[in-house]
Amino acid sequence: MVFSTGWASGVNAYLVVLVSGDADSVQQAAYGALGGGTALASHLVKAGGRLAINASPEPVSNVVASLGEDAAVVGVVLLALDHPRIALVVSAVLLVVGAYLVHHLLRLVRRGWRRWKGRPAPA
Repeated sequence: MVFSTGWASGVNAYLVVLVSGDADSVQQAAYGALGGGTALASHLVKAGGRLAINASPEPVSNVVASLGEDAAVVGVVLLALDHPRIALVVSAVLLVVGAYLVHHLLRLVRRGWRRWKGRPAPA
């Protein structure tokens, strides 16, 4: 939901390299772990969002979600080229907002699934 799957690792790695600068090896390893962790988190947010969005029967939400993901990726990458620290903050905010939305969307999907399972089978 926040990043397209193919671009998330590249964006996070680019931000980590720009922010780390000239750090010793322990700090570089910590920044690498932080970058990998945020890449994993962005992939989980996207997968969770797709799980919730694909539960809806109409195609408009899928198109809007895909275009929103692509716009977010392009925006953060372009921002990272000139202002990496601002891009880091923006991507962190997008990650937190995405995780919040996925949490609530998955709750709605589970509630709908429970209601659907409780209905009698059609004759």
